[in-house]
Amino acid sequence: MSNISAHAAAQNQQLTLLRSLLSEDPKAVNSLDQDQRTPLHWAASSGAVDIVRFLIHQNAEVDKPDISGWTPLHIAVSAGNDEVVHELVGAGADVNRKNDKGLTPLHYAASKSRIDIGRFLISRGADINAKDNAGQLPLHRAATTGSVGFIRLLLEPSTPGATKARLNTADRIGNTPLHLAMESAHAEAAVLLINAGADRGRLNQEGEAPEDVQGVGGSEQKQARQHVIDVCGKP
Repeated sequence: MSNISAHAAAQNQQLTLLRSLLSEDPKAVNSLDQDQRTPLHWAASSGAVDIVRFLIHQNAEVDKPDISGWTPLHIAVSAGNDEVVHELVGAGADVNRKNDKGLTPLHYAASKSRIDIGRFLISRGADINAKDNAGQLPLHRAATTGSVGFIRLLLEPSTPGATKARLNTADRIGNTPLHLAMESAHAEAAVLLINAGADRGRLNQEGEAPEDVQGVGGSEQKQARQHVIDVCGKP
């Protein structure tokens, strides 16, 4: 029972309770719940920096994967808990660890447009061009959500010596980041990619160029296409 309590104490930010539970049973620090999560996973999720620090001092495994391959770092990045991200990376968490879908923490930062976290991960060696199981880079994710700020970060990383994002990498079905920006009718993101050198003539496996994908359809799609042509000219 104490194992479950350690998880609950971490999740509910009850540091005093957690201290007493771990003094009774030090091994509970790396105990697993039904999702194979440790107390550190739950602390990363709740954003409790003091509990994260305490668990790390108690020799919590920072890169323990849960049932879906998520480490505490994946969870902290996805939840936008900046301070926890810093603590975990400072304690040696692997910034390039992939979960069962092949997603790195940077993929999640890109999906959620967490620019400060993204910048920090890149400064700590996160691979800008890491591919997930669907063949997508973080840039595909940022293009899908239309995050102009995150796309800029990937195209012009401020970290000296960081590799730039590959603009024309196709995912498993042949879509480049530009295809995905157009599919979601994110005109500003598309313009940014085109100005950086994205290939407007690249075809996906359906034989569609980025500006021909059906996507969300309707007036939103038409406006996005028109905006891209107004700013960048015809393909």
